Amino acid sequence: MATQRIPISQPIESRTGSFSKDSYCSNCFFETRDQKREFVKRPGLVFAKQIVSLTPPAFTPSQGLVAFNNKLIAVINNVVYKIDPSSSYAVTNLGSTSASTVQSYFVKTFLDTYLFFHNTLTGYLLDQAGSFVAMTTLPSAPYVPGAVFLDNYVFIATTNNRIYNSNVGDPTTWGALNYISFEQTTDTLVGIAKHLNYLVAFGSSSTQFFYDAGTATGSPLAVATSYTSEVGCLSGDSIVATSNTVLWIGSTKTNSRSVYIMDGVSAIRISTANIDRHLEADDLEQVSAYCYTIDGHTLYILTLENSQKTLVYDITEKMWYTWTQFSLQSNDQPYPGTYQESYFRPTFFASLNSVAYCLDDDTATLYYFDAGTYQDYGQPIYCRAVTDIIDNGITKRKFYGRLEIIGDKVAGIMQVRHTGDDYNNWSSYRPINLNASRSQIYLSGSDRRRAWEFLCTSNVPLRLDNVEVDFRIGEMDQEQEVGGGRYRR
Repeated sequence: MATQRIPISQPIESRTGSFSKDSYCSNCFFETRDQKREFVKRPGLVFAKQIVSLTPPAFTPSQGLVAFNNKLIAVINNVVYKIDPSSSYAVTNLGSTSASTVQSYFVKTFLDTYLFFHNTLTGYLLDQAGSFVAMTTLPSAPYVPGAVFLDNYVFIATTNNRIYNSNVGDPTTWGALNYISFEQTTDTLVGIAKHLNYLVAFGSSSTQFFYDAGTATGSPLAVATSYTSEVGCLSGDSIVATSNTVLWIGSTKTNSRSVYIMDGVSAIRISTANIDRHLEADDLEQVSAYCYTIDGHTLYILTLENSQKTLVYDITEKMWYTWTQFSLQSNDQPYPGTYQESYFRPTFFASLNSVAYCLDDDTATLYYFDAGTYQDYGQPIYCRAVTDIIDNGITKRKFYGRLEIIGDKVAGIMQVRHTGDDYNNWSSYRPINLNASRSQIYLSGSDRRRAWEFLCTSNVPLRLDNVEVDFRIGEMDQEQEVGGGRYRR
């Protein structure tokens, strides 16, 4: 009888741009210690406030969330709300914005004097006293995603390739000639972000860096010509600036789709060919992204709403996962009025007083992440690992005996099933008690090539290492050495 250890921390692999075949892990992050990589359950969601009253499955679109002046500011269906966490999440209606179907882009000025934001059509200012006004001095819209505060200027960019700035220290005043053009290439602007001491302007197939040259009239910016890159951006809503870097869905002149991270002033591809297939399977018309850090892991959480999936990149581990949420589906979702496992619905994020808040995409529900909570507002979290196909180096039939889960002991159940025909048909789930002295089952049938699925929905923490499987190979001596599986750690 041979024994093999299968890591539960499986990478995302996909031949079709879906999760119907090949390996992946969901609702987790990986943690490397002592030369091994463990599967750790993601934090759960705690309900904070229903900002707008709704009767499910009715919906209302969320358009942004930001922390400002010790309050949370949310834009929901073109209405701006102030939420005060210190006063039982009291909600104040600050006013309406122009009708827009896109999200809002925020930037705070020095010492939180003002919050500036726009929705590609109109710009707005909110001050510390709570005065909320629409800007009438901004250059003509439409604007591209993003707003930047750099050296006491506020910057926005327009679709005609101009980057405008406010007067220094005064976001209420914008001069008609206070702009610089995005013109080093023949590209068109897609979005802007701040990175280090630069304003980064993303075109569809190039990226340009601008620095404060101290010019007295017009724009203070000048282009750093030597840093121009031939990697562009496919979605301005995928751009996230965090922790001295920027992440985004990039494109090149070869019509590629990949996720990039900024290393200094260089664009580094971080998505694998398998992740790129997921990007290629989506039209990228409805994208949202943010970064969230938990236990030293900074996560880039990218949601592709049209293909109903959330891809998560762990900057610390340099690994990809998928996150889902089991929730009541709204009328704008498949299977409205029923509970389904769908993409991770909180698509906007803000950190305030060390609390990580997130806003649901269409139910106006405000949550916060909590590492000590193991459900999402009373609903189970579907922690899942699906393995690659294993043949142990030979296609002769394997007969499986003992299967044991190796990990922390918790009062939960792991459901295990397998497939022997390339993920087309699965066996019935079999339960394994994760709190038993030996969390194992026996007599798991036979296959020539097999993939496994491990699923836990219990309201418990999870830290899992490996699965240990005993098997013997038919028509061979049981003591003959056999090869390992096709596993990547």
